[in-house]
Amino acid sequence: MSDLIVKHNDFIEAKYNLTLTELKIIAKLSSLIQKDDDEFKVYKFTAIDLLEDLKLNNNYDDLRDAIRKLLTRLVIIKTENSVLATTFLSSAEYFKDSTIELSFDKKLKPYLLQLKNNFTMYQFENVIALSSVYAIRIYELCKQYEKIKERVVEIQELKEILDIKAKSYNIYNRFKEKVLEIAEREINEKTDISIKFEELKTGRKVTAVKFLISTKKKQKNIENIKQIQIIEEQNEYNGEVTELFNLLPKEEQIEKRKVELEELLINHTFDYLKADIEYTKNKAKTDFWAYFLKSVKSGHFSSAELEKKKIAEEKKKLRAEQEEKEKIEMVKSEKIDENNLTEAEKKYLDRAKKIAKLDN
Repeated sequence: MSDLIVKHNDFIEAKYNLTLTELKIIAKLSSLIQKDDDEFKVYKFTAIDLLEDLKLNNNYDDLRDAIRKLLTRLVIIKTENSVLATTFLSSAEYFKDSTIELSFDKKLKPYLLQLKNNFTMYQFENVIALSSVYAIRIYELCKQYEKIKERVVEIQELKEILDIKAKSYNIYNRFKEKVLEIAEREINEKTDISIKFEELKTGRKVTAVKFLISTKKKQKNIENIKQIQIIEEQNEYNGEVTELFNLLPKEEQIEKRKVELEELLINHTFDYLKADIEYTKNKAKTDFWAYFLKSVKSGHFSSAELEKKKIAEEKKKLRAEQEEKEKIEMVKSEKIDENNLTEAEKKYLDRAKKIAKLDN
């Protein structure tokens, strides 16, 4: 099993405020996700093993407190189309044999499962050694731009991502000392990248920082190289599959759904599947995909809606044809006052006259 962590970039840039222990628990759970997972699993640990993995020195109270708080801690994820507010964990169960079962909240599926693009990867070992929450978050932000080799972030934006609210950090030098310099030192000493930051000023005030990022030379793990190559393989789908996929609710937008939609298009038309998706959005309270498949396999619950739409379009067409016939009849009987017509109406009238002459 690999310790590779793969996160959607919207998750990397999400706003949340966790303690060091809470952040490392999420990192551990993320490292257990496998490339073929299309649903979150229930992850089971013994308390002592989890403490060892997180390097918490047998602090059971700290572990229990962190897990309890993760059930209510909010993460705010902004995308082009929405702002998601959810918790990290949906459940935590403790057993008498000192084992613990943890589950991710299902709303995080699009940000951790079946990722094929717009993601960042790193090894669990690179964050578990860090002792600063800000070092871990800044490591992720820099890792995201590792290939570009630099990243510019506004100070205010960085504070929002890190959810820094303390007024004392409004003083840049304190922010620099407690956040930027500690993160720089820890990342350079303990991870697979090196960073340094440059201050960018507006007038005399530092308003942004530029992180300069370089990759350290290190022997690579063959197993993880293979997994990275598999994750980075891009499947190509036709436009209809992509359009239907983009109509799905965010939590259903995992790679497996593209494969399933492609298969459905063999026996069902694009219009019916599109209508079924929209219908299911309005009707399904839980388990969207199961309701959608039931609609498709039961002859399309949305077919009645499509039929209504088709009838309405036919009625509209008939009305337009009837109106045109009535105007032609008016032209024939010379009941139209041409002096009161607009230019568009005059053009239409000329056309009607020509049709009337042909009828004669």
